[in-house]
Amino acid sequence: MNRFFSGLIMLLSGLLLQAAEPEFYVGVCTHFSQGKGVPAQNLDLIEQAGIIAIRDEVSWRKVERTKGRLAVPDYFGDYLDEAVKRGIRPLVILDYGNPFYDGGGYPVSEEAIEGFTRYCEEIVRYANGRARLFQIWNEWDGGCGMRGFGRGTPEDYVKLLKTVYPRLKKIAPDAIIISNSVCTGEKFLEDTFRLGVLDCCDAISFHTYNYRELPATPAESWLKRMQKLQSLIRTYNRGGDKPVFITEMGWPNHLASSGSTESESAVNLARLYLYARTLPFIKGVWWYDFQDDGWEAKYNENNFGLVRADLTPKLPYFAMKSLAARLSHARFTGSESRDGILLLHFRDGTGKPFIAAVNQTDGTDLQLILEHPGPVTGSLVLELVGSAPLNRNWGYRDWTAKKSEIIPDRFSLTVGAMPVLLSGDVTGIRMTEVRRHAFNRTMLTVDSSPSLPPAFAEVPAAGITGIPIPFNHYEQLSEPAYGGPADLSAEFQANYTEKALLLKVVVRDNVFHQTAPDMADAWQGDSLQLAFQNPALQSAVRTEIDAARINGEPAVLIRRAPETAGPEPQCRIERTGDCTIYRLVLPARLFGVKSLKPGMMLTGALLVNDNDGNGRKGFMNWGDGIGLEKDPAGYHLFILKPQADASSPAPAAGRHGNSSE
Repeated sequence: MNRFFSGLIMLLSGLLLQAAEPEFYVGVCTHFSQGKGVPAQNLDLIEQAGIIAIRDEVSWRKVERTKGRLAVPDYFGDYLDEAVKRGIRPLVILDYGNPFYDGGGYPVSEEAIEGFTRYCEEIVRYANGRARLFQIWNEWDGGCGMRGFGRGTPEDYVKLLKTVYPRLKKIAPDAIIISNSVCTGEKFLEDTFRLGVLDCCDAISFHTYNYRELPATPAESWLKRMQKLQSLIRTYNRGGDKPVFITEMGWPNHLASSGSTESESAVNLARLYLYARTLPFIKGVWWYDFQDDGWEAKYNENNFGLVRADLTPKLPYFAMKSLAARLSHARFTGSESRDGILLLHFRDGTGKPFIAAVNQTDGTDLQLILEHPGPVTGSLVLELVGSAPLNRNWGYRDWTAKKSEIIPDRFSLTVGAMPVLLSGDVTGIRMTEVRRHAFNRTMLTVDSSPSLPPAFAEVPAAGITGIPIPFNHYEQLSEPAYGGPADLSAEFQANYTEKALLLKVVVRDNVFHQTAPDMADAWQGDSLQLAFQNPALQSAVRTEIDAARINGEPAVLIRRAPETAGPEPQCRIERTGDCTIYRLVLPARLFGVKSLKPGMMLTGALLVNDNDGNGRKGFMNWGDGIGLEKDPAGYHLFILKPQADASSPAPAAGRHGNSSE
């Protein structure tokens, strides 16, 4: 780097450090540290969209490659410099283990905590004003970046942060130190609150994905969750707020039931960012992520981006471009609602007003009639988020009702799923009427052709012995390589009564390893995972259950199920030689019904995890949609055999009944 360019970067970084913080960070996640993308090209598009922040990392193991010697890799300085040139603010994640400390696991020993803190100090010094946002770890509670080490505990995390925080503030008093991005939900977050995390950070972080939940109105569900989060923070923060950064949130466009179309992602993005600006304690949202990580159409991680892997913009990119610059510097001034329409009032960075009109119904178009207090002095600028703005004059004629007069101080627009922005002569305007139109966009279907699961199993009534059905696929996740049936094999039999589904799974495994202290982490060792969905419920609710031996005793965890009260599942687990037998009794209420009837159908998948003592090596399954991605579209079919047919044994699982799988 020549002296002129180096001096320019230092000047810009100094200005960035001295500049006032924006009202709100509209950010995106990048993966420059993983060697993905070209920083200059990505940042050009990020700048054009008006996005003011990125989130990336420089991990401990890449900085301390020789124990005791810290050397910051060039790529980190490169992407910092490219961001600073464009006035984009980096959020730097300081994360993950180092093989020289605690075996590469979470830094919990005094030596490892000190080593991690020294690394954090080195990065903050090196950034030297080019970054002022630093996050201490990413998804400590979810095991991200820590394959084979499970999930970290809240106690260990808070202990680490209490050491790191004052040391970094001493080096960079103006830096904003952000806590771990909690990804498993409010329980872990609240546990850290109890342990004092709010007193050893400047802001907290939360990852709030809900794309797998498929709520009917995902952005609105997110808003309600954030309002509850504010109450939780106040409970532990002496009644006051604490800045919150949503450092990951998004809706991927993968081809699965949990995926969204580009149009749906764009709508969700627009609504989420607008709602976030109504909550003063939320100081930023980083969309995950900017660029698709690959081309695999069915893999969620390859399809989160605002742009494709070759930087071709997707529809959510243009929605972001409509909002990013506005919302980063805008001030929320109030809201009003009427008959399904929510008007959000803002003033931009120059003090000029603008309004966002949001349709909060589930798919029905709403015609909004606005009235100007008069006199009308200018035109309106109307912008459907993600589209080009256009100018409209005041004046409304309801010609569809055969009314010929033009009312000069009124204006009409129809608001569908995508919010509409209004600017220009909008001071003092009010809603006079909202009209519902019968056209409901949620009734649109792209493909009405039926789709059958790839395989099925007939389930006889209790007392009838069926033919065992083999698990047929091994998914390799780490070394050593799968050694065939002697390494791991499994089969299952199922029966039913009116009250429950009875499941027997026989696993042959030459090495049994399960050391998790509780069921939340049992999936990382030898264990059983089950997933079901009841097509008759016509909803996205599914059932997920784990079974394992914890401290030598059988245990069951219901990860999700329909919200119905009733009996709990029962589990017996026997281990003899190289054979583990799981026997489960799954009450009907777990499938959203009071009783199981002959002829009833369920979809589902069964999975056996394999750990030979060196981390989760792989898994064997019958049905997809539970191991690599939570996707009911990959489930197989269970058919509860009518009593009249129960005299004949159930056949092995067939591919649409024709042959053994």
